[in-house]
Amino acid sequence: MTAPWTTTEPWAPILSALHDIGLNVVGVSEPDDTARAAGMRSAVVVGSGGSALWEAFVAAIRRDPGVLTDHAHPLDRFIARAITSADPTPTGRAWVRCAFDAERFVDFRPLARSAGLGWPSRLGLLLHTEHGPWMGLRAVCFTTDDLPRTGPQSGAGPCDGCPAPCAGVCPAGAVSSSRGFDIRACAAHKQAGGCAGSCLARNACPEGGGSRYPMLEQNYHDDRRMGRSRLAAHLRIGTDGHIGEGPYWSEWAD
Repeated sequence: MTAPWTTTEPWAPILSALHDIGLNVVGVSEPDDTARAAGMRSAVVVGSGGSALWEAFVAAIRRDPGVLTDHAHPLDRFIARAITSADPTPTGRAWVRCAFDAERFVDFRPLARSAGLGWPSRLGLLLHTEHGPWMGLRAVCFTTDDLPRTGPQSGAGPCDGCPAPCAGVCPAGAVSSSRGFDIRACAAHKQAGGCAGSCLARNACPEGGGSRYPMLEQNYHDDRRMGRSRLAAHLRIGTDGHIGEGPYWSEWAD
């Protein structure tokens, strides 16, 4: 967080508080058309690189098991609460969270690419300069502040010239060295029970190996019902209440 605007009010305390729980990647792009029509002048894209956010999430569950058991989307709720705590009176700022019940759907990927958070990849994910494919896009803040744009990454990115081990290990044939990521092939394979708990192709990527998610986190993102159950068992807490929802691979496979 070295851009000048990140060290001035009101952004410095907000971003510092988010960074403390692992929301440690940030960039600025143009807002999308809907936000621009509402008078917003910048989009601040917030992501998590590596496992710091997961570690903060697990620590919160250890303190209060309800963080996991009381919500259908506990990680999204955890992020939402962190944003509200960091920015309780967002005058001129309209936070949109990566949550099931967000006010409106926003595709974070083009905003993040424009903000320079990574390059496109064969995996359908952005590859971050440090974290490779192990970066999650977690929130965007549309703001009336006209902030300096951080700008897209230059060059073709790490996939250019890579021998594509990701394509070689993908059992669904969803990853190709010559064409885009086939989300339907991936989802159909997942729906049929393949690659349960993690993605072989993502783990084969040579970028950002030091930031690879621990297996419990990979389980959670891959299948929240199974992942939640495994996390609860690891923490030795009950699984009463919500059992977790998504991702809905049947919808992606259609």
